[in-house]
Amino acid sequence: MNVFVTGLHGFVGSKVKAEFERGGHKVFPVLREDLLLGGERLDRIAKWADVVVNLAGEAVTGKWTENKMIDILESRRVSTRNLVDSLNRCSKRLKLFINASAVGIYQANRFCDEDSLDIGSHFLAKVANAWEEELNKLEGARKVVLRLGLVIASNGGILKRLIPWIKGRVAFVLGSGDQECPIIHVEDVTGFMMYLLKHQELEGVYNMVIPNSVNFREFVKALTARKGLVIRVKIPEWLLCLIVGNASTVLTRSAHVIPWRVMESGYEYKCRTVREVIEELKS
Repeated sequence: MNVFVTGLHGFVGSKVKAEFERGGHKVFPVLREDLLLGGERLDRIAKWADVVVNLAGEAVTGKWTENKMIDILESRRVSTRNLVDSLNRCSKRLKLFINASAVGIYQANRFCDEDSLDIGSHFLAKVANAWEEELNKLEGARKVVLRLGLVIASNGGILKRLIPWIKGRVAFVLGSGDQECPIIHVEDVTGFMMYLLKHQELEGVYNMVIPNSVNFREFVKALTARKGLVIRVKIPEWLLCLIVGNASTVLTRSAHVIPWRVMESGYEYKCRTVREVIEELKS
């Protein structure tokens, strides 16, 4: 099948490309300028696409200035709207549209599965909600929303920022350390996408996190378990907020996210626990 991927050259996008190509599919990028401008180029993509994987969006890392927050929101909303508009104009029906989202959509400090109505009112929740609303306008195609936790891999994601400190025998515990740490190995993200191709009955929202979640302190402890003597430095939330502004909430506040629909789907996780995630990183 012809698979078109937005955000193809990002950390997750490159893994998606490799996984789909291993499955015998042809993978093509959707250029950022085409997404933001819309029009004829996206119309041509709509005629050729069998599957679309939408990952594009301004990174949420870094300090959230007013302009940065606008970019985070509008890069997702506008690009998805233009893509959906082109697909709706096309006479050919798309087989599957996979849209990334975030577990940050949920209200913090709640137990939430995919059917939960505890949607947060904070910025990241508004971004994820707006992103998903644009996808809902797509007509006549199977739609899947993957609400991603913190995506883990040995060469990208959150570990890319943590590993240099750990190698130096320093591990940071952000905030209280008691906040939930909803993680997922990148190979389970791509593995579930491939699973979706084989199981056409699956659609709707799926929480992409491990079933056996831990808090941030436990995650850091597991990550440093075999490193010998490691100095754990606690960075309080107020200090983190001074450094990166409101972006600190990405790592210091979270719901307890339950991947009920993923487990119910029959998909077999490669990594179900934080220990398995860490072991996979070492292999």
